[in-house]
Amino acid sequence: MSTRWSPRLFRWHRWLGYLVAWQVLAWVAGGVLFAWLPFQAWVKAGDALARPTEPLPAGWQQAWSQARLPEGPVLSVHSVHTAAGPAWKLSTPQGEQWLTHQGAPLAAPDAAAVERFARQRYRGDGPLRSVQRLAEVAPRWGIVRELGERRDVWVAQFDDALATRLYVDARSGELLAARNDAWVLYDFFWRLHVMDYRGGDDFNNPLLRGAALLALGLVAVGAAMLLLALRRHWRRSHG
Repeated sequence: MSTRWSPRLFRWHRWLGYLVAWQVLAWVAGGVLFAWLPFQAWVKAGDALARPTEPLPAGWQQAWSQARLPEGPVLSVHSVHTAAGPAWKLSTPQGEQWLTHQGAPLAAPDAAAVERFARQRYRGDGPLRSVQRLAEVAPRWGIVRELGERRDVWVAQFDDALATRLYVDARSGELLAARNDAWVLYDFFWRLHVMDYRGGDDFNNPLLRGAALLALGLVAVGAAMLLLALRRHWRRSHG
């Protein structure tokens, strides 16, 4: 029986290997990268970014009582340091709204304000190279989307070893994200790892499920081949 099954299992193992080899390589390479790449310091730009904080101003209750609040319920309120200055970030059923700490509508920042804000936030060792307003952030390496589907942002680019980029919302001046080449590398392999090449966060997509089943089949057939080989060896040894 083992003689009859061995060629068949070998063919199955070979074809399953052809089907999943590159994806298994991506899984293993990604795992090595995730284990070795400094996550907080590099990927999350911890060494290059001072996270902005904005405490509640003195007498904020009076300013809030006089603010031009939107109609309808306010779901949450945050005090945020932005490129346009200290601000209230209001979450409403209609979306986000922004007010100054004095209660007036928040003006959008210009390039000079974004530059000052980026210099305040950055604590790396590279000079500021440029400040640009982008209607859309182009993907990197074909599939890496640094800000998802968000549009209309300012980007301040610094000339350091990881090419740090600070993204600022063009309407509110809020710091959206810090990105760099380490983040792009990590995200690229993460998307390969989960096989979600658009959003990067779907763990249950059909591609991943199919590849996982094929990889399981590859291991199962390999285990069957091993058992048959051990059986043949035992028979020869016990003659």
